[in-house]
Amino acid sequence: MMSVYFFTGIFFTLSLNAFFSQLANDFVAGVLSVVGGVISSVVVAWCKYRWDKRRGGRV
Repeated sequence: MMSVYFFTGIFFTLSLNAFFSQLANDFVAGVLSVVGGVISSVVVAWCKYRWDKRRGGRV
């Protein structure tokens, strides 16, 4: 009977570990996606600013 509890505990711990590692991977992917989106927006705004400046400030 003790081995049933032992194996139940092992599988529960392994499933929690897999769940938290997946959650961490999703969190990192989400953060990288947001950071990439911000960097992309800044680059596009900078390019537009340079383009407008080159054209004499006309929009």
